[in-house]
Amino acid sequence: MTFIASLILLGEVSAALAAPVRHYERTNSDGTEMERVVVFARSPAQVEVFKGRNRCADAAWVTGLLDPETGQAVELIGGRLTPELTQHRIATLARDNDGVLALKLDRNGADASFSARVGERWVLYDFDFADLIAHPPEQILRREDLRFELPHLMLGDAPSFTNRGELTLTFAGEMPRGGHHALLYLAGGPALAGAQGRFWFDAADGRLIEARLPIPNHAEYQDFVLKLVREEQGEEAWQALLAEHWRDCPVSP
Repeated sequence: MTFIASLILLGEVSAALAAPVRHYERTNSDGTEMERVVVFARSPAQVEVFKGRNRCADAAWVTGLLDPETGQAVELIGGRLTPELTQHRIATLARDNDGVLALKLDRNGADASFSARVGERWVLYDFDFADLIAHPPEQILRREDLRFELPHLMLGDAPSFTNRGELTLTFAGEMPRGGHHALLYLAGGPALAGAQGRFWFDAADGRLIEARLPIPNHAEYQDFVLKLVREEQGEEAWQALLAEHWRDCPVSP
């Protein structure tokens, strides 16, 4: 290995050791249907997300490649966390040069393909804003408005994939929220069909503290609340989280 390659590898390892692991809870506005959503910002170009409710039960593990300059998702791979701590892939999502967001889905051996046209800036709704969490938009720290399109995969008996349209975030002031000095943004636009939501970001570094929207991003929900509950750092914390989910669980025959 060359000296320069060694320096690059060392930098990658150091970044992973310091990378934030942010624990959120997603619920309905009445507190029901609580699911953990944990975001590991492995690097400016990589994000990993764990989603689960109970240990020893089905859990999602989603990985994503981001543009390291803008935080825009380049490719998302959805899957399940196996007891062997590997990712069983079930979905792949990427945007082509013509602005078409192509989704390939494999559920129980049945392949399906979906597509939706999107603009340059888009955020997949059922990714729980993990790309914004891993790579806080620079507009937030400048107290500027933010807008992006909101494609949405809704799984169920008949999966659907649509672009809900543009979601606009408008800066509305500063206030305390969840123990943070927060920036309040009002959410609106065609994506919410005339309704309104709210986002709170940390004023110091732009990380998402809480989001409330009137539309669900998963089939079993009525609306959407996402709250930051705690934070850790580094690869070791992330690997411990994955391992703990299946630790000492009954082995299926």
